[in-house]
Amino acid sequence: MKVSVSGRPDDPGPPSHGATPWPVGLIAAAYVAAHLPFLAPSLEDYDSINFALGLRDFNPALHQPHPPGSPVYIAPGRALLALDSIVRPSLGRPALEALTLALWSAVGGAIALLALARVFAAVAPGHAPRARSGRLLATALVAAAPLFWISGLRPMSDLPGLAAALVAQALILEGRTRRALLVAGACAAGLAAGIRVQTALLTLPLLALVLVEQRRAGWRWIASRPIAAAAIGVLIWAVPLIVVSGGIDAYLGALQVQAGEQFTWDFTVWSDPTPRRLAFALYDTFVLPWGSTALAAAVGLAAGAGVAVTLVHARRELLWLLVLFGPYLAAHLFLQEAITVRYALPALPLVAYAATRGVAATGRLAPAAAAALLAWALVVAVPVGVAYGRAPHPAFQAIDAAAAYAKTTPPSVVFAHQSLYRALQADGRMLPLVEPSRLYEWLGPVSYWRKGGTGAVWFFADPRRTDLDLIDPQARLDVVRYSWAVAARPEMSGTRPLGADWYRMPPPGWFAGEGWSLTPETGGLAQATATGPDHRSIEAWVRRREGPLHLVVGGRHLGNPGDPPAEFELALDGVVRDRWTLTFEERNFLRFVDIAGGTGGGEGPYAGLTIASRAGGGAGRGAPPVGIRQFDIQSTSRLLHGFAEGWHEEEYDVYTGRRWRWTSERAVVRVKGPPAGVRITLRGESPLRYFDAPPTVRITAAGRVIGQIRPDTDFEWSVAVPAADVARAGGSIAIETDRVYLPGAAEGTSDQRHLGLRLYECLVYPVPD
Repeated sequence: MKVSVSGRPDDPGPPSHGATPWPVGLIAAAYVAAHLPFLAPSLEDYDSINFALGLRDFNPALHQPHPPGSPVYIAPGRALLALDSIVRPSLGRPALEALTLALWSAVGGAIALLALARVFAAVAPGHAPRARSGRLLATALVAAAPLFWISGLRPMSDLPGLAAALVAQALILEGRTRRALLVAGACAAGLAAGIRVQTALLTLPLLALVLVEQRRAGWRWIASRPIAAAAIGVLIWAVPLIVVSGGIDAYLGALQVQAGEQFTWDFTVWSDPTPRRLAFALYDTFVLPWGSTALAAAVGLAAGAGVAVTLVHARRELLWLLVLFGPYLAAHLFLQEAITVRYALPALPLVAYAATRGVAATGRLAPAAAAALLAWALVVAVPVGVAYGRAPHPAFQAIDAAAAYAKTTPPSVVFAHQSLYRALQADGRMLPLVEPSRLYEWLGPVSYWRKGGTGAVWFFADPRRTDLDLIDPQARLDVVRYSWAVAARPEMSGTRPLGADWYRMPPPGWFAGEGWSLTPETGGLAQATATGPDHRSIEAWVRRREGPLHLVVGGRHLGNPGDPPAEFELALDGVVRDRWTLTFEERNFLRFVDIAGGTGGGEGPYAGLTIASRAGGGAGRGAPPVGIRQFDIQSTSRLLHGFAEGWHEEEYDVYTGRRWRWTSERAVVRVKGPPAGVRITLRGESPLRYFDAPPTVRITAAGRVIGQIRPDTDFEWSVAVPAADVARAGGSIAIETDRVYLPGAAEGTSDQRHLGLRLYECLVYPVPD
């Protein structure tokens, strides 16, 4: 791109200098004042806890904070923490750290707005009232954007990092005519990378372009000093960072662990280069930051019009904006998990500026349109900020409640999912706390029980995780769930965790090890690590007890047409209790097995249960891939149920933790237990998302209609099936619908499923007569 300093109207140079206009200062001051009453009352996201631990003992090798380390964020944070501890001495340590980091964000937001106004002035210089008001509106729209607003309350590095990058951008742009500012901007760019390393994508491309421009203008000396200044800015924080981390090897080791965690479950366009993934990334980047689809649409329409206007009348202005924000935006869309919406923060200035251009194009309507857009953004943003500041994060609510409960009824051992473990670690009151193994957290209590532990087990669970389904559901009945008022807000998407579940578990009736696919999460883990029954025997442990037992087991053939059948073998204490074969054509199985003699009399408190599979139909053939999808074992006095024919595979949203299962035209639930009626409760999505009229949904037993509805919205429906009908149907209860959605035909894909109802829950309980 050819860049000149000719001073033509469509060229950004030479930039103007001087004080920031007072209205921008007023916006920045109002931003801070509006945020102070609602600053984070606790730590929240996993990264915020890492930052807090870094305030206590800076060591990126221990993820305090996580690599690259953010030393330029932590250093002033420590100074601010010392001041906050004098002003608010009554706050506990985690709350004080949250306040400190959140205050850093609010101040960072104000600095970002001041710097952004100067960036806009450098890109689109001009002293006419229309030009000044346009720049002011763009700055105000960024301040009111829901993502920018909530970011000023959170104990995170996003806004301080953006502020540092914008300061560097402003200095570099203004340094095109003042050499000292260019050197200062280069040094600021190096320092900004010490807050968030991604800021290099906002500063270095701009610095390189300006250096090329100045060299062409005859400033031969210009490259060496800014480059040296940028290097000094990096070395100021990089050298101490490596020393504190224990040397280059220790730091690189921590960085490698961080990279491994980042890309273990990678949902980026880079890893999945499909139009669908790109569409999701665009949605996450340009819609979710505005907190409202309608608001995002209005801003998007204005921005689209603004881009068109700028292409016609100020093309170089647009090109400069793309230099400023385009490299980061491209990297974000393709290399970052866009569902973590806070990563889209640097895209807001580009969108807001384009939207302002579009609003200005409405002529006499521009003032009213601008006021409406700003008011709309604030109406969306401010209530979320107020709700955010009212109560601590659910993790710390759970910890406070547990700490009080432990004074009278202490646990024997405490476990947690990784995202909750860091919160417990930061709080420091929950002992004895066992460090979890990431992705395998349920194996902590499994190991405790296998070693003979009989005391009360506490487990602090991330509600989005599902690995606890590998533990007896009867042992997971004592649970207190803590929710967050802002958990469902688009601006908070990607936060880890969004809630907390506090389980108090007695010794369970059974628990399972690796290789079981009882949820999509554990099934994906089993497949990724090749630990399923087609690779080796999978194990569970059943508490020894007298009296008859019965179990339910279900699974799926995961192979392709032409693959051999799978031959399964289930053994208890080494004694084979059942064998069966599953072909690819059959696809799924569901079996109930009676254990008449119980599990008493063996060694140890738990009997070992194994399931293995091998290829049927001849020797020398590899075992086809299979997964065990359903399992439970209880005394015969308890009801068992399973999903039989007509059900599709359970699905799972890794970001929200939402699970669902589709029915077909007719999906059967099978029950086995003492003679009794059963209550079936369905909670599902509105069928009108897929059909133009509500379907007729029936629950039947042996052909008799027990209940019927026509749902036209999200629904919860409970039906009691009498014991006589359960017995007459042989325990098979059907859910039927007269409409099905065909995704293959509707969406042009190869999906041949017949989709009836999308059910988030299908609960089955006994109803004594």
